[in-house]
Amino acid sequence: MRKHFYLLFLFVFFFSLTQAQTWRRLGGWGNQYTGIVWVNEEVGYISGNQIILKSIDGGLSWVEQETPLKTKMLAVDFFSESVGMMVGENGNIFKTNNGGNTWTLSNIGSDVNLNKVKYLSQQRIYVVADNGEIYRSNNAGESWTRQNLGTNADLRGLFFVNSDTGYVAASNGQIFRTFNGGNNWTTRNTGQNRALNDVHFVNGTTGYAVGNRGTILRTSDTGDSWTAVSSGTERDLYAVSFNRSNRNLGVVTGENATLLRTVNGGSTFEGRNVNNQETYLDAAFRDNSNNVFALGTNGFLISSGNSGASWGTRLSGREIDYTGTSFRTDRIGYIIGENGRFFFTNNGGSSFNDRSRPVSNQFNHLFFTTNSLGYICGEEGILLRTTNSGSNWTSLNPGTTEDLNGLFFFNNNVGYVVGNKGFMAFTADGGITWEKIELGNTSVNFKRLAFINTESGILIGDNGFVSIYENEEWRTINLGTGIQFNDISILDENSAVIVGQSGNAYKTEDKGLSWERLNLNFSENFNAVTFLDDEIGFIAGEKGLMIQTKDGGMTWEKFITATFQDFTGISFGTLSNGFAVGKKGTFFTYDCQVPEQPTVIFGDDNVCLGQHVYNVQEAVELEQEFEWRVDGGRIIEGQGTSRIVVEWDIPGRNAVLVRAKNFCGNSGTSGLEVIVSGAARSINEIEGEGAVCINTSQEYLVEPTLGTVYVWEVSGGEILEGQGTNRILVGWANTGQQSISITPSNPCGQGQTTSKDILVTTPPDKPSAVNGPERVGFTEETYSVNNVNGVNFQWSITNQGGQIIQGQGTNQVVVRWEKEGDFTLRVTPMNGCDEGESSELEVNVNIITSIGENRQRNEEIKIYPNPSQGDFTLEIKDVGSIIQLRLINAYGQEINILKPAPGLHQYQFRDLAKGLYTLIISTSQKEYVKKVLVR
Repeated sequence: MRKHFYLLFLFVFFFSLTQAQTWRRLGGWGNQYTGIVWVNEEVGYISGNQIILKSIDGGLSWVEQETPLKTKMLAVDFFSESVGMMVGENGNIFKTNNGGNTWTLSNIGSDVNLNKVKYLSQQRIYVVADNGEIYRSNNAGESWTRQNLGTNADLRGLFFVNSDTGYVAASNGQIFRTFNGGNNWTTRNTGQNRALNDVHFVNGTTGYAVGNRGTILRTSDTGDSWTAVSSGTERDLYAVSFNRSNRNLGVVTGENATLLRTVNGGSTFEGRNVNNQETYLDAAFRDNSNNVFALGTNGFLISSGNSGASWGTRLSGREIDYTGTSFRTDRIGYIIGENGRFFFTNNGGSSFNDRSRPVSNQFNHLFFTTNSLGYICGEEGILLRTTNSGSNWTSLNPGTTEDLNGLFFFNNNVGYVVGNKGFMAFTADGGITWEKIELGNTSVNFKRLAFINTESGILIGDNGFVSIYENEEWRTINLGTGIQFNDISILDENSAVIVGQSGNAYKTEDKGLSWERLNLNFSENFNAVTFLDDEIGFIAGEKGLMIQTKDGGMTWEKFITATFQDFTGISFGTLSNGFAVGKKGTFFTYDCQVPEQPTVIFGDDNVCLGQHVYNVQEAVELEQEFEWRVDGGRIIEGQGTSRIVVEWDIPGRNAVLVRAKNFCGNSGTSGLEVIVSGAARSINEIEGEGAVCINTSQEYLVEPTLGTVYVWEVSGGEILEGQGTNRILVGWANTGQQSISITPSNPCGQGQTTSKDILVTTPPDKPSAVNGPERVGFTEETYSVNNVNGVNFQWSITNQGGQIIQGQGTNQVVVRWEKEGDFTLRVTPMNGCDEGESSELEVNVNIITSIGENRQRNEEIKIYPNPSQGDFTLEIKDVGSIIQLRLINAYGQEINILKPAPGLHQYQFRDLAKGLYTLIISTSQKEYVKKVLVR
């Protein structure tokens, strides 16, 4: 009792808030997918075997919808987001007028398989079927009229180019065509008789058909003639689809992961690889995009964002009907199913090891006494034992070929097995030998048994059968019901709960002597039950039903599982970690799970001040709320729901943030950046060069403003890149006075236009002839050309015959000749465009000339003392009229500038700092340069 009190305390704590508990799917659905249609870029639907899926975020996530009948639907088409139809086996039709929230069931009036459906208008719909049957409705599917194509071949492909022209592909290799909306059909022979499975036209004349053994056919004359195209495979092909915005890009899908692609309008096809071997039955491009989706067996949905060049897996599962599960811990568990399937996991179901048996029998029940030792039983008397988690199995002989449905073991060796037609057997040696137990003259199919202790047990079966074990005998208890019981769970030393068909559940509190029917308002079949103590229990059933009690079965609460697949088994590895399995590979886990992070926030991200709507996709009936936050605005409607209205009142870079929450906690936060604008701002200045060269590229920009689009216009040039942004690159092609202008606009409107004048020029002309002496000594000489505004003159001397000591960049330079020989003095004009053609002067430097000139000048100019201590005297004789004296230090700084009076020949310089100085004497005829050293 202390243990039960402790468990009760834990669950009162952990289960005080129903919302803090969740059952969630691990992995994808395992149902076979048969058809896919995109209503627009965001909304899509998938049909399949006992499943309907819908996406409102372009395939990022999918939500399961409830089917009105457990049957296989083979095709889907939608007229609008709300109005759509699915067709399938046995003439069944599903129809919705509210986007799949509800589907209604009807029948076409035949049990034939319906293979394709197509809306021509909301009222006019076509369906093709097996045995050459084709049906038309003119009243939105309320009634159907059968048309005669004159064939008994199965009709598998249907495509309408427009409301008049349509095509049907048949299993005998023929194509049927109509030009009057289906009033009349004509047969078009394709030249081959292999089955055709799909047909698709990219325009009014060009179309494709695909079929068995790698058949691809192409027509370019509205189907009058068909030409075979090599597919490179002999596998059956099931679907063909083309990119709506680029008709050269198309994909073909088929069996064993056959994926073909064309980039030249079907002239050739090349194969593409994916890491699976599924058969892909249908494919569809999203509207006007490169995104294509393909789907098929085992719940595989793959997509490509580059028109089939490469593929990634979106959804995957196992198309297996699981029949039971047993988890020993939160990580170690086992699952059984049809066709001898057995799976083991040691990581809580994140991955499974397939340890299936090579038999066709369905396994019905399993019972593990340790983490590695267990038993499984199934159809036709199959009974197996493992001691190493299913790596190896020993086949046991219970003495019957009847289906075995239930197991119970007290320990590794002592246990029971029960099955059809009243079969029960007992073993005390781990299944090596079995003793058959007779319960009287009964042919009831036993389903499960469980023991409270070695002296008390309960056995259940079909037709309302209940028997209890007491005083070493089995005694039948009449409950007054004829339903089939499916599972049993022991609560404590006196209590147990049994569940069965049609929402029936009974509880005993006296070891099965008497039973009380539990008041559950459900009509679904209950397939599995488990109790964690005498208070906390779960029941799992069909259509994704999962309910819980916290008071020993007095009241029950329903979990929203967001699935409509049948649950068949349930097991808890710990008090807070549970696992449930079901049809079509359904596998769920239980824990206190926070909601998943919202995938995408839908709404405008570049807006004007005012009210705007934002929303996220919400799983059907999933109990959660959404917490929104807005930067730069305020939420005026919808907080807590999946849709809000925001009043933006602050322009700039703003944001919408959302997270899902329940009593377990909060999901991660998703965000959407929103650029909010006021009136478009005027532009003060366009930055960039106003004087440019022809045939060059220049960048121009303005200060950017969030949310603004900039429209540029240019005269005399071309915008090479950046149109629409705040920065462009212009290529200038014409000379003269040109212009550039910009006009800003945002969601609020258009702003004023701003312009800038641009002068486009060419490189400079060749300079004039170089003026200056052509025969010199080791002297300093002046050379010049005619000055031109805006031109930079670059001077150079070949073979380092001298140095340009003054005037580089101008039209006049002083050259100090230092080397004897013949040299070229070159001047090159430059401006912002480029270099122009150079002018040259040939100069001869002769040492004799230099000596003569030096002697003469030594007699004319004297500096003393030199070197000096800071004071020196300059004497000048017979050099002509002196214009200016300049004293320059070693750093190029002018220390003193004198403009002497006429007739003055001696000059005093005082208090100079240490260093080397240059004295430049400018006369009306030339310049003299002298060096002065101050120590």
